[in-house]
Amino acid sequence: MGARQVNQLWMLAGVAAVALLGVMTWFFAVSPQRTDAAALQAQTEVARDQANTLRARTVKLTAEKANLPTLKQDLADRQAALPANSGVPAFLRQLQATGTSVGVDISGITVGDPAPEESSSAVWELPIQLTAQGSVAQLDGFLKQLQGAGQKRAVLIEGANLTTESDAAPGAVGNTSLNLTVKAFVAPPVGTGTPSITTN
Repeated sequence: MGARQVNQLWMLAGVAAVALLGVMTWFFAVSPQRTDAAALQAQTEVARDQANTLRARTVKLTAEKANLPTLKQDLADRQAALPANSGVPAFLRQLQATGTSVGVDISGITVGDPAPEESSSAVWELPIQLTAQGSVAQLDGFLKQLQGAGQKRAVLIEGANLTTESDAAPGAVGNTSLNLTVKAFVAPPVGTGTPSITTN
């Protein structure tokens, strides 16, 4: 074998070694790095999406925080409409004030025993009967006040009976009586049982 053939064999062995080294470098160094880089890219995309979601949520929370005073007032109004105790004295004063504001005389108020409300175990209903006297227009104004947005207490009118004095002049003030049966609602703290009723 001549020197030339030996040199060629060495060259072929060197090329093979370089090729083998290149393949090994690819599989053991470059390919894992590319896989890691792809995984990092995917993690970066996920982190970017999460950051965008958090930014959107922050904007929403900031807007809701600006609305917080309104929400607190709404909560206070709802709590006043559905008090934790019977609230009967305040409600009776409110009925009297509403009647006075529209020229109606409120009398004969009776408050029955509280009973659990059928659709909600946390709410109790107080049956209340009363008589309102005034003209038809005044009584209409009283009913609108009782059912309208100005009513601070959650109430439901269950029955109404209108009677007119036969000897009174038509349209005279005070010649008409309206007997009302209403329910006022109470939400006492859980576990406290039947709400106690006081009228003063």
